[in-house]
Amino acid sequence: MVKNPRVQNPSDPVLWCKEAASHIETGDTKGAIYCYEESLKIRPDVPDVWYNLGLLLEKIGQQTAALGCYTKSSEMFPGDYRFFAERARLLAETGKYLDAVVAASDALAINPHAPQIHANKAGYLIRAGDAAGAVAAADAALAIDPANPAAFANKANALVALGRLDEAEAVLRSGKEAVPTDERIAKMLANLLVRIGQWDEALAVAEEVLLITPEDDEVWSIKGAACAYLGRKDEAVAAFGTAMKINPKEKSYKHNRDAIKKS
Repeated sequence: MVKNPRVQNPSDPVLWCKEAASHIETGDTKGAIYCYEESLKIRPDVPDVWYNLGLLLEKIGQQTAALGCYTKSSEMFPGDYRFFAERARLLAETGKYLDAVVAASDALAINPHAPQIHANKAGYLIRAGDAAGAVAAADAALAIDPANPAAFANKANALVALGRLDEAEAVLRSGKEAVPTDERIAKMLANLLVRIGQWDEALAVAEEVLLITPEDDEVWSIKGAACAYLGRKDEAVAAFGTAMKINPKEKSYKHNRDAIKKS
């Protein structure tokens, strides 16, 4: 049986917070949670402790409890943008995209120069059905940080949703140039190139990404599609077969491989 942490003076909330920090250093998340909870029993009006507790609760999968902690933090100290930003992120993870947009906007009202929050807001807006707003939010992020990967990705996704594929392609090319180490942008570009019929380049980009992330089943699928359109049947079958081995749960890979075999 695991014993709960102890401190020399259990009525001192600061000691409980210090003990929590030591448990975090050793990887004892549950012990740290216990310490923060004991601290809050004594002094429940410290927003940073609620925030730290929320981070730990989220780490062990207790999203609802974590969201409650972030909400308490933001209510206690509405001048700290972090509390609103984390609340926005967790709201989005639970599918509450409109609420996430509001929380992100609250964070940006406090700190309008945080590029990642602008970029994240763009992602929330896409899922909330406001692609035009997402483009504007992504542009705001890129105005501050011209090499923000999430901003490039979310702007491209928003442009695709708006049917502006040429602009999305241009954004992804710019993103690939600005952040050449970000495989996600390159993967998105390869996928879009397949979609608009630039199959040779799509294949080249996919193979470039596979040199870095050879276990990415989605990229193998993109390669398979490009090869299929180019009439390279054996390579397409092999690529979809590899995607199947990496992720056997994705049924479309087998469907595409079998369809090519029968063609």
